Amino acid sequence: MSYIRTSLIATLLISPFVHAACFRHVGKRFHISPLLLEAIARKESHMYNHAINTKNNNNTEDVCMMGVNSSHYKKLASLGITRQRLLTDPCVCVAAGAWVLNGFFEHYGRSWDTVGMYNTGPNPRLKQLRMTYADDIRHIFNQLAREQSVRPDAFGHYNGPPAPFSEG
Repeated sequence: MSYIRTSLIATLLISPFVHAACFRHVGKRFHISPLLLEAIARKESHMYNHAINTKNNNNTEDVCMMGVNSSHYKKLASLGITRQRLLTDPCVCVAAGAWVLNGFFEHYGRSWDTVGMYNTGPNPRLKQLRMTYADDIRHIFNQLAREQSVRPDAFGHYNGPPAPFSEG
């Protein structure tokens, strides 16, 4: 019994540091602010990697702390990423979420509207819902930046020059 309790306590203490390392590594790889990725994970699941949301209106599900939608499963499978890996490996989950967000950034540019597409997709009819989601992410992002005493730069390249930004 004490082994299980000790393991649980160690997991709870180490877990935030492991997640922080994943956000930094993946952010650097995709040139996305680690704080932006963390803000999405906090909004999608409160950082709970075993999260499963089956309440989408379009018969899809969102899994892991990044809320990766099942519409991406086929392409992720071609990259060797399964639903099970998303749910069991937090770093794979963060990487998959960054991959999805980066795809939107490449197609639509870096903006809060595009961050909202992570949740709604680009459907023009969902613009209001998309902006509400983006506003939530912006609020969480700014809070994280204040807590970590860093300049809130959601769309600058990670360790590089600022990326073009549009308010769109």
